[in-house]
Amino acid sequence: MKKIIFLIFSLYLITNINSKAQIVENNNEFAFEIFKQISASDTLENVFLSPFSISTALSMAYDGAAGNTAKEMRKVLRFTKDQKFSHNEFTGLLKYYRNSKQQVFKTVNAAFAQEKYNFLQSYLNLLKNYDAIIKTVDFRDAQKREIARREMNKWVSENTEKKIEELIDKNSIDDLTRLVLINAIYFKADWKYKFDETQTRQMIFQSKKRQYITAFMHMRENMSFYQSDKIVAIALPYADDVATLYVIMPVDENIDGLASSFSYKDFVSLKSELKSTKLDFFIPKIKIESRYKLKDVLIKMGMVEAFTSKANFKKMNGRSDLMIDDVIHQAFIETDENGTEAAAATAVVVREKSAPQIIYVNFNKPFIFVIQENNKGSILFIGKFIKPFQE
Repeated sequence: MKKIIFLIFSLYLITNINSKAQIVENNNEFAFEIFKQISASDTLENVFLSPFSISTALSMAYDGAAGNTAKEMRKVLRFTKDQKFSHNEFTGLLKYYRNSKQQVFKTVNAAFAQEKYNFLQSYLNLLKNYDAIIKTVDFRDAQKREIARREMNKWVSENTEKKIEELIDKNSIDDLTRLVLINAIYFKADWKYKFDETQTRQMIFQSKKRQYITAFMHMRENMSFYQSDKIVAIALPYADDVATLYVIMPVDENIDGLASSFSYKDFVSLKSELKSTKLDFFIPKIKIESRYKLKDVLIKMGMVEAFTSKANFKKMNGRSDLMIDDVIHQAFIETDENGTEAAAATAVVVREKSAPQIIYVNFNKPFIFVIQENNKGSILFIGKFIKPFQE
């Protein structure tokens, strides 16, 4: 059985828009579901991914699927419209982002196809709607396959400012590979309110009965804030309000419980509860590098047939000889006093009464974070901060 490998990369993504398309809601629901699956298998490590990038690459694959394979993919991706409508909505959303005047992030697509392999022109035309570059390579010959692998990694590196330099390892492709679909996303933005570097200090981050000494940034400012007996949450805006980083920290330190239960519906509800509040808060600098092979995750979510000999990708080549081999995702985020490149955050909140009324907050325990662009509302990144980055 011939194979297709779908490789997904995501760095840092963030933007803003106003009327929400149904595809945005679909993608955001998928974001929290795949985060839950990955978080459940990584209870001792930081988690960081770009669900928007994953949705984009899988959407390109979905356009080539038919029958039950397409049905399963549609359900997992949370698409609520038919294949043609979802394609038009998704590619329309990407076109909107490409043409936006506030380009704080970029997302690009590519397809590396086996030379002299008869992909249907109708499918290649669909890929062009994603503004994907289409290149032919030779996966059959070992030496030429290695040249193709280096070319793909070079393309990813160039489109992520060298933050991801080797997405595709030698074990990811072989002589049966026929198509590699890649999405790369890169985000860099300054904070709306920058942190004073002189106020950054070494403090303790408490996690899973362990203590870590790491750099915490400090600020006193009015911020959108919420706290209850269960969670503490803050919204950190980026310059020009193009995007927002949300940090959600469980009061009882049960980060795994929160990650497994917190849904997109909960996130929308939480946002409505945020109120402008004078805060004196600390938040750690964050650096996360992650890499996932998502085959098992997607199978658990219900996308089974695409990875088996029963896969139906007839819309790609008119035959039933293609299947998905794996889906690879890699992400990077780093924050400092000026802003964010990629994405991540941490939060611990301690309430303090004083005059004037200022709440003291210290995000010094594990938390979930979400980066959402503010115009269309797409969730670009989602993660779980368990422990500081160790050089």
